[in-house]
Amino acid sequence: MRLAVVGPGRVGTALATLWVRRGAGDLLGFLGRSDASVAEALRVAAAGRALAAADLQEADVVLVTTPDGGLAAVVEGLADSGVSAGALWVHCSGLLDLEVLKSAQQAGAAIGALHPVCPIPDAATGLRDLPGQPAVLQGDAGVEPRLRALAERLGLEPLWLGAADRRRYHAACALAANGGTALFALAERLLVRPPAAGGCGMAAADARRVVAALLRTAVASAERVGPGTALSGPARRGESVVIAQHLDALAEDATARSAYRALSLAAVELAVASGALDAAAEHALRRLLDGPTS
Repeated sequence: MRLAVVGPGRVGTALATLWVRRGAGDLLGFLGRSDASVAEALRVAAAGRALAAADLQEADVVLVTTPDGGLAAVVEGLADSGVSAGALWVHCSGLLDLEVLKSAQQAGAAIGALHPVCPIPDAATGLRDLPGQPAVLQGDAGVEPRLRALAERLGLEPLWLGAADRRRYHAACALAANGGTALFALAERLLVRPPAAGGCGMAAADARRVVAALLRTAVASAERVGPGTALSGPARRGESVVIAQHLDALAEDATARSAYRALSLAAVELAVASGALDAAAEHALRRLLDGPTS
């Protein structure tokens, strides 16, 4: 199987390099707007060559990993000269639907989406973290076997999404990844800030260890037994007094207080769904958390 990558950024470079290192097939190379970015991707992958549009016709699989905003235009510009009938064209965006690949499909390609469920801030991190992670797939039913095989060759775990709204899917992913990172930073900040500034005055390294331990344990438990069973804390126990004390303690930090309210309301919903809260406790917590924001 011959692979070509359009867009030699961090995602394209990481996936292409995995392809090479796992012996999944031949890497034809990279097509990009910048000679420098193509050269860097070739250096990291240690295989392939700089491609022109017509060279894409040699590929069995074309990964399009350009930025979301210009992806459809890039594919449209390549459709006349770069598509061979029967090739599989795949984008790796979490947000975009398959419409952005329509011009390649009209030129004879099969199309699909493969979204690696793993933050990839740079190619080196992607190479380290991608193996074994899920890859969420979308496409026509006839393309599913080819997409699954592609994910498996890359060392990813294929998960089929079907016809879901990509915006909702991407919002959920952003909430988990970016929201989780922001929550880490917010909790760490509260621990590190000096007491006079509304914090606890903890050493930065110690604060990071505390937050990491709590989040790591919570995520592992939710993965193992489900979030409803894994949930702990005052919202699950219906402890209005404790939550009121927390809100009072956060009065000087509007961002932390707002985040605490929103996440505690989500915890209340989870506790109710799991049968941990009765109606009276739920009402008391909602009244407290839905109250004035300052």
